[in-house]
Amino acid sequence: MDTDSDQPLNSLDITPLRKHRTPLETFKRVGVPIIAAVLSLVTIIVVAVLTKAVLDKYYFFCGRSLHFIPRRQACDSQQDCASGEDEQNCVKSFPNGPPVGVRLSKDRSTLQVLDPDTGVWASVCFDNFTEALAETACGQMGFDSKPTFRAVEIGPDQELNVIEITEHSRELQVQNSNGSCLSGSLVSLHCLACGENLKAPRVVGGEKASVDSWPWQVSVQYNRQHICGGSILDPHWILTAAHCFRKHLDVFNWKVRAGADKLDSFPSLPVAKIFIIGFNTTYPKEEDIALVKLQFPLTFSGTVRPICLPFFDEELAPATPLWIIGWGFTEQGGGKLSDALLQASVQVIDNTRCNAEDAYEGDVTEKMLCAGILEGGVDTCQGDSGGPLMYHSDQWQVVGIVSWGHGCGDPRTPGVYTKVTAYLNWIYSVRKSEL
Repeated sequence: MDTDSDQPLNSLDITPLRKHRTPLETFKRVGVPIIAAVLSLVTIIVVAVLTKAVLDKYYFFCGRSLHFIPRRQACDSQQDCASGEDEQNCVKSFPNGPPVGVRLSKDRSTLQVLDPDTGVWASVCFDNFTEALAETACGQMGFDSKPTFRAVEIGPDQELNVIEITEHSRELQVQNSNGSCLSGSLVSLHCLACGENLKAPRVVGGEKASVDSWPWQVSVQYNRQHICGGSILDPHWILTAAHCFRKHLDVFNWKVRAGADKLDSFPSLPVAKIFIIGFNTTYPKEEDIALVKLQFPLTFSGTVRPICLPFFDEELAPATPLWIIGWGFTEQGGGKLSDALLQASVQVIDNTRCNAEDAYEGDVTEKMLCAGILEGGVDTCQGDSGGPLMYHSDQWQVVGIVSWGHGCGDPRTPGVYTKVTAYLNWIYSVRKSEL
């Protein structure tokens, strides 16, 4: 008997062949769980984002006490969060205070300073005027940009109280009020390059506008919905109307969209603070002006630029040509917001005519401007509120803010605008307080 045959049958050294998985089996084993995990994670993120959006829209979170309150209770002058958080980030009242001690004249942008002892305004002599004094003057008006200045000769027919000035604690002070000015020149001051556009508008009413023509126009939005127009004054500040904020006093949901002539383009910018003079319950049409401070400064470009404030002594005669722009309703009492920015040419209408018995019957005050076409047909409308009424001299100026009116484009009742020159002191004071 052969000894090799004595091995048991189950002791044979045989290695079975390994069966390779197909790509489909590998995908089912590895890929499907990965995809399922990714989809689950995406679903969780989407649900979280949607939940946060809903909560932010309808509720205010009290962070210190860790509970929610209805958003309508935020900024209602009642402390609903234990620490009062719900009343902190709200539209702020900033009453019009004492006069700021500097101003600029339409006569070549010459600088004037108030003598607090006499209450008299005097033009500043160019003698011994420095860059530091220019920065101080602009700072008193709320500018933090680098100013430029030059000498302009005193005209032979000008009877001026001319002074020299000094600076103390970031305020300009009168040094010499005897009227002497050896150079015979005044200070022409520019605090910010403004009022310049890349494209001049065509003189046609009610047509589509280009953002190149109006680079200072912005959309002021609440919960991503256009509420009002506004004007860029400098990298941080937007000028608009106070009545835009009557329904929503919480700052968090307000945004500003700049650099676009369509409402559905460009990202919106977060708002840091909103200032009004205060809602006048007895006469809400008065003091219809607001300043919006952005969280981050704008970067100026061809489509994002500031418009100039008017000079304190800028007076507009009846029939002076002006411009209006906005995304407001194109029809009275209905329709929808215009998708594209629209522009129109109007003119100053005398306040006496606006206050006639067949018009506004005395409701238009000295702090308001009337502008439009008496025959009707061209006017601002709902959604245009807060936007600029613009005048062009050497640069574009925002002389008015779209405020109120009867109807849209009706004859005899043109648009009524907040007169910006009446509130220059307030604008300077608010911006100065935030430097």
